[in-house]
Amino acid sequence: MLLRFYYIVIVLYFITFVIQLLKWKRIGFFIALLAVINNGVVLTLILLQSGHIPVFNIFESFLFTTFIMGVIGLFAITPGVYVDKIRSWVWLEILILLCITLFSPKESALSIYNYGYIYIILFHVFRYSSLALMLDSSAYFIQFIIQREKDERTSFLSQQGRNFLLLSAVIFLMSEYVEIIWCQNGWGDFWMWSQTFFQSTFIVLYLMLAFHIPGKGKYLEDIRSLIGGLTGFVVLTLTIVRSFLG
Repeated sequence: MLLRFYYIVIVLYFITFVIQLLKWKRIGFFIALLAVINNGVVLTLILLQSGHIPVFNIFESFLFTTFIMGVIGLFAITPGVYVDKIRSWVWLEILILLCITLFSPKESALSIYNYGYIYIILFHVFRYSSLALMLDSSAYFIQFIIQREKDERTSFLSQQGRNFLLLSAVIFLMSEYVEIIWCQNGWGDFWMWSQTFFQSTFIVLYLMLAFHIPGKGKYLEDIRSLIGGLTGFVVLTLTIVRSFLG
């Protein structure tokens, strides 16, 4: 049953993307709503089957990410002249995540004792919520780069992309904070470099770069938008690498 709903989710999101391109708004909303609802059903089935929040391997955590992105795509994309194009990018990004899950084991993570530990749960929930917001911000930045016009409407795209990225950065730092508590409770003051710590440091430095490129003008705005728009894909790549290298 789990896999049946999973494949239905993929089909519904694909139909949503196609309908979005065709600009059939009314039917597109209901198909997208069905996709998000079925996405939530899959997460619920994983929860009931595994006994833990579905955020602990590529399969379940990316489905968690697509659910958040789907909700944002339906209800939190700011109305405006480019709203249909922004939604198209969001649905495409969701399809990319779902394609990645097709090449990963389609099963929930094995339930182990610490998957019920609140700080471990919060760490993963915050981390994948942050990823979802980063990818949503990329949709705005991508459309801004495509338009490449310095008028009020396209400046709004850049600003909204920055707003989503700022919120994602806050949630990412929240994940780092609960990770500190998790490590403190588990290992005390002992610390050493690891792959996870290196990747977290890299992401923080990348976010600092995205927010602190100085100067004004079209050229620098394009650079800021490019770096900001790549943030979600950089973090996505690091997430996949961390997952496969363990």
